[in-house]
Amino acid sequence: MKFGIFIAFEGGDGCGKSTVSKWLAKELAKKKISVIWTREPGGINCPVSEKIRELLKNPENNICNEAEALLFAASRAQHVKKLILPNLEKGINVISDRFVFSSYIYQGIGRKLGLSRIKAINDFACQKLKADIVFLLDLDEQKAKQRTFDKKKDRIELENKEFHQKIRKGFLKLAEKDKTIIAINSEMPFEKVCQNILNKTLQIIEKRKEKIHE
Repeated sequence: MKFGIFIAFEGGDGCGKSTVSKWLAKELAKKKISVIWTREPGGINCPVSEKIRELLKNPENNICNEAEALLFAASRAQHVKKLILPNLEKGINVISDRFVFSSYIYQGIGRKLGLSRIKAINDFACQKLKADIVFLLDLDEQKAKQRTFDKKKDRIELENKEFHQKIRKGFLKLAEKDKTIIAINSEMPFEKVCQNILNKTLQIIEKRKEKIHE
């Protein structure tokens, strides 16, 4: 039975997730490897999830922390059921700009709701789905801020320096405990970051092919 590789990109705001994850999707497509790129909150061709994204991102919305956590999980539940799982089951590889670890860190640690609570609601939302590999792009929050200096900030990006420092530390601590997470220094030249990620991805895809043919 075919089943695609699920790759998630994580990290703080401004670390380069969107740029690198889109680049990876294009490179895999060039190599004739079936792949789709998507994002969270929201999802490509997931209108319900995208509506929730609009709510979460809008700085005018005064969303309490508990509602924020549940909205992220609701968006993810729709995303998983309507886009991610159906494509993986067809043997199509899926690359997502953010997935469940973002909720662990942003809501569990950043919003101080606790990892156990966030894990519980997301276990339900994800239907036990986990990424095969998570690329954590790590970048000093001050340098990340410089990268997005002229960008219009969303509700979460507008949080203070201390919040974003907490997010970075949370991701790095999680990477020490979870073997699926590969931390990448995002300060390296773009080409080197991309090549490292591409090489690792191709290794995983090759291993999956070998298992299928055993």
